[in-house]
Amino acid sequence: MTFSNQISIADIASCISLLLVIVGGLFGYHQWKKNTLLKRADYINELTEKIRTDEFIKETIYDIDYGKAWYSENFHGSGSLELRIDKTLSYFSYICYLKKQKIITNKEFDFFKYEIKRILDNAQVQDYFYNLYHFSNKFNVPFTFKYLFEYGKRNKLFDSDFFDKTSYHRNSQYHQNINF
Repeated sequence: MTFSNQISIADIASCISLLLVIVGGLFGYHQWKKNTLLKRADYINELTEKIRTDEFIKETIYDIDYGKAWYSENFHGSGSLELRIDKTLSYFSYICYLKKQKIITNKEFDFFKYEIKRILDNAQVQDYFYNLYHFSNKFNVPFTFKYLFEYGKRNKLFDSDFFDKTSYHRNSQYHQNINF
């Protein structure tokens, strides 16, 4: 067995080819990563833009921010008001779903935290969720805005009376507006 210290042109060409493949792969990976980040940024922008441009969501956020009373025994079946509120809550529940599934990162979720906190801190929303929560439990059906509710529960945005279905008798914040 003998070893030769000679390097042939074929060996040099093979090394150059390997080096070019590695450089090309790194460049391709860099481009893919950059493209993925741009797509994520576009997606987050679409999510935030909808909050500002969708008339139902924009109007509902305004009502919540300024404490407008909307939840009463007349709310259920009220038509456009119920549709507007439910669309907004569903949208923010979807955002919480994206966060829970790690489709959006914590940093990306920060774009929505203010609105979500304002929504869940709102007395009208809490009363509405109180009714939906106890209705869901009574009939063993899923909570309508599950991921938004779970986010609020995980972050302790509901008081202990919220989880007691009889608390509407002693706590004026809660009412029984649906059959539970």
